[in-house]
Amino acid sequence: MFAQPAAVQAQARFQQAWALHQGGQLAQALQLYEQVIQAQPKHFDALHLAGVISLQLGHADKAVDLITRALKIDRDSVSALNNRGAAYMELRQYDLALLNYNKAISLDPKAPKSYNNRGNTLGKLNRLDEALQDFDKAIELDPVYFAAYNNRATVLSDLLRYEEARASLNRAIELNPESVDAHWNLGMLLLRLGEFEQGWLESEWRLKRPQALGLKDSYAAPMWTGAEPLTGKTVLVCSEQGLGDTIQFCRYAPLLADMGARVVFEVQPALMDLLQHLPSVELIAQGSEPPAHDFHCPLMSLPMLVKTDLSNMPPPPDVIRVEPTQRATWQALLGEKRKPRVGLVWSGNPSHVDDYKRSIPLQDFAQILGDDIEWISLHKDVRASDQAVLASHPAIRHFGADQKVFTDAAAICELLDLIIAVDTSLAHLAATMGKPTWMLLAHSADWRWLQDRQDNPWYPSLKLYRQGKPGDWAGMLQTVRADLDQLFTKAA
Repeated sequence: MFAQPAAVQAQARFQQAWALHQGGQLAQALQLYEQVIQAQPKHFDALHLAGVISLQLGHADKAVDLITRALKIDRDSVSALNNRGAAYMELRQYDLALLNYNKAISLDPKAPKSYNNRGNTLGKLNRLDEALQDFDKAIELDPVYFAAYNNRATVLSDLLRYEEARASLNRAIELNPESVDAHWNLGMLLLRLGEFEQGWLESEWRLKRPQALGLKDSYAAPMWTGAEPLTGKTVLVCSEQGLGDTIQFCRYAPLLADMGARVVFEVQPALMDLLQHLPSVELIAQGSEPPAHDFHCPLMSLPMLVKTDLSNMPPPPDVIRVEPTQRATWQALLGEKRKPRVGLVWSGNPSHVDDYKRSIPLQDFAQILGDDIEWISLHKDVRASDQAVLASHPAIRHFGADQKVFTDAAAICELLDLIIAVDTSLAHLAATMGKPTWMLLAHSADWRWLQDRQDNPWYPSLKLYRQGKPGDWAGMLQTVRADLDQLFTKAA
């Protein structure tokens, strides 16, 4: 019996890999694609699809390498160009993604997917009008293209064209009534507009993706719906999303105790020390085994369940306590105060989906820093791109290595006159403490900061600054500098 030629064996293995890929068995399919590539290093489809799976599995660098090898075999593959663009998007290398989408469109100007992909990239680059044109073109080519309507709404929101964004999301939901993304996006839009009742309802769609929120797929007890009496019952309140969300919404957990419940509040481990004095609740760390409970409830469902609107927001809790010894330690580290002290937070978590909008390069921030103020960095960690700038600005005092727990940041805040921060958990911390806090917001800010106002009902001590146009921090920072001059001249 004759052995099969290597090419025949490789193609049979490729077909097996393709079947596994179609069936969602990605790791097994990738292994077989790699065997095909080993046997036939110029097998375009195996290279391309191995790259696609690598991207799906979160290995964008590997995806770029594999798809680039495929494109050396067929440089005019629109599909491969789109997928390499997606890998560059995942790596936040937006200019390289744009080059791939531009070439894909030049090769096939009638492919709606390429316009949709390029629109997303242009949005990340704050080229919003061009992005909108691409989404409109994608819809012109495919009038029932759900993703283009959904993405178009994001850009319209970034342009503050909220009613058009609402219409685009409504059309997206008509096309795909079960889309979590479209419903959640609509919820965020409605909340930003102050339409809380419907906004809370739409935002509940997020619960269909619990793992993305840091929640479990299932709980031992049913979810509290707001209708069941709580007297004598135990409720597990589950933190979700980011640290700032927990700090902002922890005010809701004691409300359930007021209804007669025993409240067990599951929080991120980093916040255990900070929130230990939250009244009428028992804290446990996420990942630990909760006690027996009658109901569970995601933290950010509570505003809906207690019917929160602009007229009845519960105030920030008086929860944050700095121990005298900890305060004394930080007083010693900071030394004698000789001029106004201002805390700085110029960036947030780089993995946050909107980090490209909300964080400010320290080089830009440094333009307004004078020696009339003692500038205190509240950062524990400084991203690599800012470290050289920080080192070259000795006027900014940085104590990252000295911060061991979140209450260290609280201790620093207690010793400051003012905190200036982008939209991060540290801004929530300072505002919860009632410290004067100036928050620097992107042109299209998160829903909780509403629109067209400098104050905010969630935090009485908060003052909001908003970009005049997308991506423009310079004008805002000059306004901040002028307000600092006025504030401390008055104080003097």
